[in-house]
Amino acid sequence: MKIHILKFSLLGLLLLLCADALRAQTITGFVADERGNPVPYANVFVRQMNSGTSADFEGKYYLGLTAAGEYDFVITAVGYETLTYNLTVQEEDIIKDFTLTESDIELDEIVVKASKRDPAYAIIQNVIDRKKDYLASIQSYKTQVYIKATEEIEVTEQENRKKKNKPEVEIVELEDGVPNTDDPFAEAKKEEEQFLSRLNMVEAEVTVNYQYPKKYREERTAYKVYGSKKGLFIPRFEETDFNFYRNMVQLDGISDIPLISPISRTAVLSYKFKLLESKEENGVLVHKIKVIPRKSGNSTAAGYLWINEGIWNINRLEISLSKGGLKFFDAFMLKQNYTQIADSTWIPTRQEMIYETKEGRDKVFKGNTTLLYSDYQRNYQFPPKFFGSEVVITTQDAYDKDSLYWNNSRPEPLTADEVKMVKMRDSIEIYHDSPAYKDSMQALFNQVKPLELVWNGVGFRNYHKKQEWYFGPLPAFLSFEVVGGWRIGPYVSWFRRFENGKMIRANINPTIGVQNSDIQGDLYAWFRYNPHKLADISIDVGRDFASINPYDAFINQLSVSNYILHDALRINHRFEILNGLYLVTNFSYSDRQSVVGLDTHTFLNEWIDEQPEPLNFEPYQAFITTTNLSYTPGQKFMTEPNRKIVLASKFPTFSIEHRRGWPDAFASDVNFDYLEFGIQQDVTFGVFGNSKYTLTSGRFLQTKDLPFIDFKRFRQSDPVLYSDPLYSFQSLDTALATTNIFFEAHHIHHFNGAIMNNIPLLKKTRIRTVVGGGYLYVKESNFHHGEVFLGLERVFKLGARRRLRLGVYAVAADSNLSADTNANWKVSIDVIDTWKRDWSF
Repeated sequence: MKIHILKFSLLGLLLLLCADALRAQTITGFVADERGNPVPYANVFVRQMNSGTSADFEGKYYLGLTAAGEYDFVITAVGYETLTYNLTVQEEDIIKDFTLTESDIELDEIVVKASKRDPAYAIIQNVIDRKKDYLASIQSYKTQVYIKATEEIEVTEQENRKKKNKPEVEIVELEDGVPNTDDPFAEAKKEEEQFLSRLNMVEAEVTVNYQYPKKYREERTAYKVYGSKKGLFIPRFEETDFNFYRNMVQLDGISDIPLISPISRTAVLSYKFKLLESKEENGVLVHKIKVIPRKSGNSTAAGYLWINEGIWNINRLEISLSKGGLKFFDAFMLKQNYTQIADSTWIPTRQEMIYETKEGRDKVFKGNTTLLYSDYQRNYQFPPKFFGSEVVITTQDAYDKDSLYWNNSRPEPLTADEVKMVKMRDSIEIYHDSPAYKDSMQALFNQVKPLELVWNGVGFRNYHKKQEWYFGPLPAFLSFEVVGGWRIGPYVSWFRRFENGKMIRANINPTIGVQNSDIQGDLYAWFRYNPHKLADISIDVGRDFASINPYDAFINQLSVSNYILHDALRINHRFEILNGLYLVTNFSYSDRQSVVGLDTHTFLNEWIDEQPEPLNFEPYQAFITTTNLSYTPGQKFMTEPNRKIVLASKFPTFSIEHRRGWPDAFASDVNFDYLEFGIQQDVTFGVFGNSKYTLTSGRFLQTKDLPFIDFKRFRQSDPVLYSDPLYSFQSLDTALATTNIFFEAHHIHHFNGAIMNNIPLLKKTRIRTVVGGGYLYVKESNFHHGEVFLGLERVFKLGARRRLRLGVYAVAADSNLSADTNANWKVSIDVIDTWKRDWSF
């Protein structure tokens, strides 16, 4: 009994001591204006504590202090002058009221209403009111940027167990011709390979030149790749202009649609805001505000904004994008840090992009791209015409920078793993560049292995001449033609790359028909002779079965009536005259013959009802030239040491094409002239998606000797498959041909979630809507065809970086030659182009 009394006595004493220790001096009071009216949600900040509190709606506040002493109180509220008050706090509680003076800045109606809610709304409104000043505060600048992009591949324990349980193939090395199975360093080598396989990195140093509003020129002065850069986000600086002072933040290469900025003019309609805390940082009171989307969608994001009091601009931010709008990533976070450089000028001095993507349940690819800005030169005077279509320049010297240079130029140190990886890859690179290693790898590559001969084909490489021969696998010896069935013959190719970026390739594919014992074949050669002008020439000579309309419906491609036999020589030349202005010329000479007389029967005859007979005509010769001139105004491009990389343009591409059949030239029997005009463009409409359209019109100027084969043709639609809507129709029930004027238009618009995001249940499915249509007019038969379609599309992952898009479409079509409106369904399959970061349509 005494023991229990003693325990309770000690516990009571301990509670009394804790209560006395925890008893803090409390300060309560009232924040009012000069007329005695309460100031709702005023901020009460204590500098010595580096924290504070907020008053409630009635202006009342409560604050606890841990010790007595002198404290500087800073009281702020939207629409009032900042009040600083020094208060001496003794051991007793204090009641202290504060009176704020109205500022000269008048608040509009929306700010007054916002002050009745969370104070974050008033803070955000102040930023919105001032953002025009910050958007155009810097007319031009020049700065140095260090980029580090890393990717770490994490493998789950389940995948590790699979690898452990998988029987390993023993690697036997030859030592003086004697098999050596006792390698004491085998385990260490294996660990090194595993380490290198999970870590990739790119470093770059860039000079960025900028002029308001959106003119960029990027000069890459150093560039180093460690491992593979395939999964790294290494954008152009035009793609990293994540300027949140704009109403819409462009996310090129990251998301299908731009992001509504949390400080856009209509931000209150898309986001909710909550003030979390206010702290003094370097003499500036900084408010941390939580950004919450009012509804989940591809055009909104969640995260945090840090806002500077008084000057009302962004101090830093941390924003996570919606998964539904991301092209290649499963998660993407953007961080920005701003620094004051002069007066009230704040610039981003650090940007960090954190992203990841998963491959099933076994692998996670975690990426981080960091940009560090230095040597900032504000209002830099650029020479006239400095900014143009060339937006990125990389010199050879940038690629030649060695490890010593990087060790002395990094603005921040690498991690331990990154240092280890760099050292290992540098040593491997030196070894791989040695002649002994290249000779050994060349000998290994040139070995003929039975399994490769069957499945992959055989290659022979000469690294000294940078050339390679390739012989196709055994299954490639067998091919199938609609006319005559099976054919037998090898495929051989040759490729060579030159130091200056020029390339040449050639391939030959001779075959003999099983049914007709006829010999055919094709010899093709291509030469890129000026990489910076995208200039190349190709020659193609051979005999084959040519399709009259190679773009016709799939079912028509299985009919022998769609084919002729021809011996042909084709010469094609392409050259960029000026940036965006391309001239393509083609010379074709062919001897055209009917396939009548050949055995055309194959198993396809059993599949296709009423197989049409082959075309029967007298052989003739045709010499035809085609000249195409296209121009894309404002075409942007990147310049590499040995090549030019074409980028997009905000303007349409205009084209004009002339095709001429020359009579008597080389005994040619054709005589006609054809002229065609075209326009195509890709247009972005912000959060409402993007559109693509094509317009084409043409006609034959004269048709003195125009063979049926050279008519202008329009593709018949496939029964179920949805074809490219920019160049074909979905409900054209016959293949058309004309010799007169025609007009063709196609359009498709992807909403990219703009509609489905407003439907609570459906938006979680990540299904997207698409609409479009087409129109065709053919004067010859006074034919009018119009169609519209509405579709649902869904993107699926094929792997860490590959995406598959499936679509289902309802099509309605009508024409003046049809009694009823035609309605049907179509399905499409499309795989994203990882190089262009875009879909086919």
